[in-house]
Amino acid sequence: MFRAIKRYFRQGEFDCEDVADHSSAYIENDLKDAKRSAFQAHLSKCGPCQAFVETLSSTISALGRLPGINAPSALKKSLLDRMQRGS
Repeated sequence: MFRAIKRYFRQGEFDCEDVADHSSAYIENDLKDAKRSAFQAHLSKCGPCQAFVETLSSTISALGRLPGINAPSALKKSLLDRMQRGS
């Protein structure tokens, strides 16, 4: 609740915590215009957040280029069994 009050008084401005919370959506172009503008405004004046978003974007891009692998069927079965048991 404190964050919501703080955000209300900042009138839509983003802080570093907001950038961390919305970075994936920003990278994937899933932020609405107002949030995207607030995100970019914060990035324009915060070097650590710029570095964070650049690193996250590079990491996501690199992971997307990795070849897919198939898990052995015994592992899949074991994981599904554990999930169904809740352990």
